[in-house]
Amino acid sequence: MSLWIKFKNNFRNIINDIPEFNIIFQKYANYEYNLLLYSYIGYPIELLIDELIKIKFNIQILNKKELIWNKNVPYFENQYFFEIDLNNPNIPNDYSFLTEMILFIIKNKPVTSNKHLIILKNIDKLGEYAFAFRIILEKFYNNVYFICTTHKISKIESPIISRFSLIRLRLFKFDEIKFIFNNYLNSEQIIYNNRNIIFCIFLSQVKINEPQLITPEFCEYNYPLIKKFIDSKYDIYDIRQLSYKLSQYNLSIMDITNDFMKIYKNDNKKLIKLIIIAANIDYILTISNKGREPIYIENFLCQILI
Repeated sequence: MSLWIKFKNNFRNIINDIPEFNIIFQKYANYEYNLLLYSYIGYPIELLIDELIKIKFNIQILNKKELIWNKNVPYFENQYFFEIDLNNPNIPNDYSFLTEMILFIIKNKPVTSNKHLIILKNIDKLGEYAFAFRIILEKFYNNVYFICTTHKISKIESPIISRFSLIRLRLFKFDEIKFIFNNYLNSEQIIYNNRNIIFCIFLSQVKINEPQLITPEFCEYNYPLIKKFIDSKYDIYDIRQLSYKLSQYNLSIMDITNDFMKIYKNDNKKLIKLIIIAANIDYILTISNKGREPIYIENFLCQILI
């Protein structure tokens, strides 16, 4: 069993051992108003929401079923809630679909409670469509409540924030990470100055599978396996898989560029090409839908690696 699966399976017990997080379950398990959970990258917000939902509805397994709205909008649904991740690369370029979709959901009577519950992840991606979402929050608060997430709360407009109860999730402390590894993962944590527990689990899993890779230089990368990938034989499909993994770790174009700069530090020609491509794609991202970032990451990798 991988360390991540162990961490996921033990997450509620881990939270129960940390009073500051456990109080969230006690306070919000039966809450039917809008919640906005935010943190730095490195706290597994999704796992906390899953456990909160299990407590709220007294269930052991969520059994989320993936469905497609209007042929091109993926989302998850069960009898308790709907879940939409705006960071999903398969979602359309704009979020004009969101109002229609939400209204379609809430016009029907909820199955298990007085209000519909919609989980909306990465709402900082809304951009210009935040105004339409705000209208929904104002007009339909009797029919629906939202649990939303973000790693970039500064990008969310004040009128949106004012309609939520905010829950700040700090990163795990170093001693808490050590406790988790020793007591729940039965593994030795790699000594690394990083409170991103997802990254710490990743490094420790690499140590288990490929201990020869763990060096001080290896740990300096935002995604350490990227150098191994470059040295391997790969095709376009492999690049797509790599871009998906980088997106999972919430790495930006600039994070990935920094890794490549370390790899190509002695090749000025490649460095210049890298910087030009990164600057162009990063600029395009500033004027387009940030929810499409995984696709731009794939574009970036293809230009660099092919």
